[in-house]
Amino acid sequence: MRTIYINGRFLTQPMRGVNRFAYNICKAMAGLEQPFVIVCPSCNVHSDYNISMFQIVHFGIGHSHLWEQIILPFFFIGKRNYLLINLTGLGTILIRQKITTIHDLSFLENPSWFSRSYYRFYRVMTPLAVRTSRHIITVSEFSKNEILRFYPSVKASRVSVVYNAVDTDLFHPMSGASESRYALTVSSIDPRKNFRRLIEAYKGIEGLKLYIVGSHSRVFGEQTGSLDKSCNVKYLGRVSDEELVRLYSQARCFIFPSLYEGFGLPPLEAMACGCPVLASDIPVLREVCGDAAVYFDPRLVNGMYETISQFLNEGQDYMEQLRKNGMENVKRFSMEQSAFAFVQVIRQCV
Repeated sequence: MRTIYINGRFLTQPMRGVNRFAYNICKAMAGLEQPFVIVCPSCNVHSDYNISMFQIVHFGIGHSHLWEQIILPFFFIGKRNYLLINLTGLGTILIRQKITTIHDLSFLENPSWFSRSYYRFYRVMTPLAVRTSRHIITVSEFSKNEILRFYPSVKASRVSVVYNAVDTDLFHPMSGASESRYALTVSSIDPRKNFRRLIEAYKGIEGLKLYIVGSHSRVFGEQTGSLDKSCNVKYLGRVSDEELVRLYSQARCFIFPSLYEGFGLPPLEAMACGCPVLASDIPVLREVCGDAAVYFDPRLVNGMYETISQFLNEGQDYMEQLRKNGMENVKRFSMEQSAFAFVQVIRQCV
């Protein structure tokens, strides 16, 4: 029987984005009693994670891409009957007995969204990771189609969809929460999240502040620190999970203006907390949000403004129905179902 190893580099980083997906999949697979060992760099695990339920082995020096690409392969010298799972992206290209998770190909869709070094690294490494993997996991049908579009040599049978999902133990309506006078948006602050257009559209909205939760990253090509800070826009930076739940639960609405996503988890988090969602009319968000969101063209500032204004003028019955639709939509995605699908892929590969 093959030993299942998981690339645990993500445990050295804050729990956000793809790292949250990786952590939740590991928790859910442990709940399904799927045996696995997480191989981590020798540095400390980040305090965001509870690792008490995992079997962890620390190995090597460093914790950067160098550890992943060069150091980690040494761990497998002399090992034959194993399978390595990479949950957050590339993983080492020097190992062929692996499953690789590709969350999106946004760097190919629009290189200008990212720094040159980031784009060049992933442009070279991603096709090598695809070529050297036994199987590819991705998080939506949209992302699967993107992989097949950008890498036409890949057979569709080598790519499986394992949906992302909300941790409903964490994200749920906060008891006693009352609606506040703000709209909320949550994301990393980068060009493809389209905050410039949202802020421009929001200049015409009166009586309702826009709260922006998110942090900057050096991997993005366009500096967003120069975004107009109008009087009705408030930047909150990165917040704790508990604070995020409160913000979702008390917001009048959640607005997600992104131009490109591999899945788009924040709208589902908002829905799980009972917050009505306004989202970009892009294929992946239609796939994820279904009929439970109000959609707008993310490239049209006037259209975004009109959608927000019209929503805010709707009555309470409409708001309540949108909340109910969102709570029902979240049920389509569960980490237990996703973990089960992941385990099925693993068993096919062993």
